[in-house]
This record gives sequence, structure tokens and C-alpha cells, in this order.
Amino acid sequence: MKSVTLLCRGTSLGHIGKLPKVKHSVIVNAFHYEVENKDVHEYLTSCSKVTHILSLGAYFPQSGARELYTKYNFDKIVLPYIEEVSPPIPTVLSDILPVENLSDVNKKDMISTPRYKYTAPTSGMDALLYIVNELEPDEVNIIGLDFYDNTGYFTNSHGRVHGESPTDIAIRNGEPTDIMQNFFKNFVISKSNVIFNLYTTSDFTLDVKNITITKVVK
Repeated sequence: MKSVTLLCRGTSLGHIGKLPKVKHSVIVNAFHYEVENKDVHEYLTSCSKVTHILSLGAYFPQSGARELYTKYNFDKIVLPYIEEVSPPIPTVLSDILPVENLSDVNKKDMISTPRYKYTAPTSGMDALLYIVNELEPDEVNIIGLDFYDNTGYFTNSHGRVHGESPTDIAIRNGEPTDIMQNFFKNFVISKSNVIFNLYTTSDFTLDVKNITITKVVK
């Protein structure tokens, strides 16, 4: 069985020790402070391949983001945009690792917003599309996806202050909870051939056979 783990940035990430080990993990956006957590570091170290889904607005080299790529077995950076709507790929990234856009195969699962003709509500959701549609696993483990549901980020890696990020900052930098939850529900239901294991602090529920939800304490 091919399993891939998706590491998002919500506070449930602190429970990464509950996840089974996999060969391939995908991380989302600024992650340089997250890996200072011993359990997160050890989990990624055990992976033979790590892919980074990185929004261009979430690269903070002045805070240590560039050094992140020296620590684990990264294969590439994937921008959370299909080529049709993507900003230019900056040289500063392509000098570090191969950089590519999301494949057009993801269009069928995307939504349209005033900013993008094709997109997902958040980079975390873009990463989920990438994993399922492009890596084609049998099983996806997901942690750190808390839907901004009464919780913030695990750390403040997206900004300049080291430490946990409060809920208001998380929501300001993301989408409303209901938009994310509805997108996630529809996607999981549409991919009935894939097993999803979600570890979350959210009260999110979904009663379908292909998802197991484990509620963890913030």
C-alpha cells in the first residue's frame, strides 16, 4: 500500500508521534520553526522523500527558510498554482531545488475565486490535491489541518515572531472554516478509492467509509 503523509501547520501537528512512518511526506508553506520540534524533525528525517508545497508569499529566508532544505531529503518545491494562473517562478527558489507548478489534472477539483480562475481555498488544500491527483497513493495521513477551528498555527513560521501563532492570525492568513471544511468534504467524498486518516483539533466530522478522524487535544 502506498501511503503519503501531509503535514500542515495547525496545532495538531504537535501530535505527529501518533502517525505511522512513511517514505514520502509533503509539507506546506513556512516550516522552518516547525522542524525545531523534536517529533516533527524525527518524522521528516525518517522519510526518504520530502516535497514542499510552497506559496511564494510564504518563503522567509531571513527567518531560516532556506536552511530548511539542507535538513531533509527534499525532491522538489511545488508551487500551489497551476501554470495558467501562476506567478513567475523566482530564481532564488529554482537555484535551491527543482520547482514546478501543480499539474492541470487538479483543475477538475479546484474552485474559482476573484483572484484565481483555478485554485483551492488554502495551500494545504492545494497540497492535498497534489498528493491525491499526482502522487496517486492508496492512503493519505493528514495532520496539522485544523480548519482554523478555535486554534492557531503550531508556530508563527509565516511571520517574524518565533512562537505559537494565535487563532486570529491564522484566520486572517487563511479562509473561513466553513469554506475549507466543505471543500475538504467534497474532495474526500469524490475520492472514495483513497483512504484518508485525519488527525485534528477541529470538531470536523464526516461520516463516509474512506476517512478516519482522530480528535487530538490542542
